[in-house]
Amino acid sequence: MPGQWEFQIGALGPLEVADELWIARWLLYRIGEEFGVSATLYPKPVKGDWNGAGAHTNFSTKGTRATGGMKVIEAAMKKLEARHEQAHCRLRRPQ
Repeated sequence: MPGQWEFQIGALGPLEVADELWIARWLLYRIGEEFGVSATLYPKPVKGDWNGAGAHTNFSTKGTRATGGMKVIEAAMKKLEARHEQAHCRLRRPQ
């Protein structure tokens, strides 16, 4: 999507990732100030048809990043598949 950027936090434990996220957000805002840019973390900052984009989460593990990681990814997808409808309905906003 135009104007949609993302940054990623390293593969760490949950507490370390939380710390890294706070620091990364602070850096994002601070660097923005330096260059006169206003950054936002809102998932859909502009009204309109975003085609489902916004507020997504990517994750990976050592197994998914390793050689042959596709098999690990497919196994994880198989596990998620069993609860797809439940997760989808929970995340969907009412119309």
